[in-house]
Amino acid sequence: MELRVLRYFLAVARTGTLTAAAAQLNVTQPALSRQLKLLETELGVQLINREHKPVTLTPEGIYLVKQAEDMIAIADKPLPIYNPRKRLPALSRLVLLKQ
Repeated sequence: MELRVLRYFLAVARTGTLTAAAAQLNVTQPALSRQLKLLETELGVQLINREHKPVTLTPEGIYLVKQAEDMIAIADKPLPIYNPRKRLPALSRLVLLKQ
């Protein structure tokens, strides 16, 4: 499961149509539909009821929305940058004590 495909799924869930989601994501509608079908196959569940316009989410799709949002939020969170200078004062004190 790729984050990109989860972003696709969330776009469909938010816009309610494959066409609007595809336009928002700058992908073709057939490519978006194919990716969502592959996600459903990978998970073994139907996520979207495509018979309705706008599309509706199945109970599994509703569950995945929250899970996908959480996963993407974690993935998008910046990592703290290691700054070795923050540790220098303690290290320099240690070096001074040894001398």
